[in-house]
Amino acid sequence: MKFGQVDDLDLVDFSLPTLDKITKTNLSSLRKDNNLKFYFGAPGWSDVKYKGIVYPKNTPAKKFLNEYANQFNSIEVNSTRYGTPKKHIIDRWVNSVGDDFKFSMKIPQVVTHRKDINDYTAKIKTEEFISAVDQLGDKSGINFAVMAKYFKSSQFKELESFINFWPIDAPLAIEFRNPSWFEDSVREEWQELFYNKNIIPVITDTPGRRDVLHFNLTNKHLFIRYVGDFNHPSDLTRIELWTEKISELVNLGIENIWFYVHQPGEKRERILFFYNELIPNINKLLNTKIPLLNNYSYM
Repeated sequence: MKFGQVDDLDLVDFSLPTLDKITKTNLSSLRKDNNLKFYFGAPGWSDVKYKGIVYPKNTPAKKFLNEYANQFNSIEVNSTRYGTPKKHIIDRWVNSVGDDFKFSMKIPQVVTHRKDINDYTAKIKTEEFISAVDQLGDKSGINFAVMAKYFKSSQFKELESFINFWPIDAPLAIEFRNPSWFEDSVREEWQELFYNKNIIPVITDTPGRRDVLHFNLTNKHLFIRYVGDFNHPSDLTRIELWTEKISELVNLGIENIWFYVHQPGEKRERILFFYNELIPNINKLLNTKIPLLNNYSYM
């Protein structure tokens, strides 16, 4: 993900924002089930650079998803931005992973990047996407919409209509990119809408757009899209910052954590080293026993 990438990471303040009163109130109202889940993964499984590091070196392309699912328990499916997969594709995905694996699919751009996100075509394409989500069954994770950078807060009513059309039994997360959505008064308005409609706000931690890094949370889900670079020491600092923040949020009522890491295109295999630093922190924090990822460069 190139969104928010910068040339000099040394100039970025990577501190995480504090929680506001509204978020604390929202989280305090949640029923505590004490059923903590940590879902983690990458934005795709088809990168050939994974061979010999994330996957065994002789893995054929048709087995990439199988090997991916042996390492991670979830995936952010970015490829669906180009269109909803056909039924036979979904069937292949479902049969390639274990029972507890989750697919978080991106809503196609033909919906999110339209001039009118509620016109006839948008609704037809949304229904097609929801049918694919239903086909995933228990392996469906969090569906997410990345709104176009030109989708402004002045289009709040359009956002509300889009949410009202979405089925209430299908999880939905929304990411804003236009700065107008992060003005204080506007932020409170959509946070209230999301809370009332059980919508999950996407938290995007990317170096060059610190405004989209927020904690206007609304329910038990914490959905994080993290843009890093494990070749730079800042990733180690950020891992510690996120561990502290996740601890705070779990104590307030967050129970489902979705953490998807984006590394630079030429270094995507570095995701293995990122997670092998983060996972021990998560295991200690959540009392889980997530195994470290296999590093096939040593095998």
